[in-house]
Amino acid sequence: MSELERLIQELCPNGVRYSSIGSIITRVREKGKDNPDISQVYVVSNTQGMVRAEDYRENTIHSEDTANYTVVRGNMVAYNPSRLNIGSIARLKYSEAGLVSPMYVVFSVDESQMRYEYFDYMIKSSYVVGKIDSLKEEGARFRFDFSRWNWISIPVPPLEVQDEVVRILNNFTKLTSELTAELTARRKQYEYYKLMNNPNGGDA
Repeated sequence: MSELERLIQELCPNGVRYSSIGSIITRVREKGKDNPDISQVYVVSNTQGMVRAEDYRENTIHSEDTANYTVVRGNMVAYNPSRLNIGSIARLKYSEAGLVSPMYVVFSVDESQMRYEYFDYMIKSSYVVGKIDSLKEEGARFRFDFSRWNWISIPVPPLEVQDEVVRILNNFTKLTSELTAELTARRKQYEYYKLMNNPNGGDA
């Protein structure tokens, strides 16, 4: 029996509880105009997560007037309701509070119910991504407003179980990255070998 199976058997004898995502998150509407000491601007990338605007692209431009920007603090999540279908959602992993464009929706996760890392994995899971796509606002333009999180239910096991799930997935992600790097290196090695043995590109 694995550690995960043992924990589930011990802590969830009657099955894992399911809750709507909307019941474990709270929208944040704090604005830059009320926090003049916060100046760092962040952007959400579907490939890089939430990053400092100046580190995202050399030509990233944001308004000089950030009074109406929304404040985002450590471990809060921001997403673009019109680009959620391509993964424009991320958690702030920096300790420095910042601001995001008014186009983003910002929310916090109830730590008493869910680990941040577990939420990260759940929100990127194929199940949740599929539900987001099926529940988007009708019309030509994709849109997923905040109230629609109430329509998606996810497993919310005890925190100890969440920790073990995160540990397993982190190890899997690390192994996958290492394997990808190894395969890439082998491919380059093979191409170099072919070039050295057949520099003209013709038949050997």
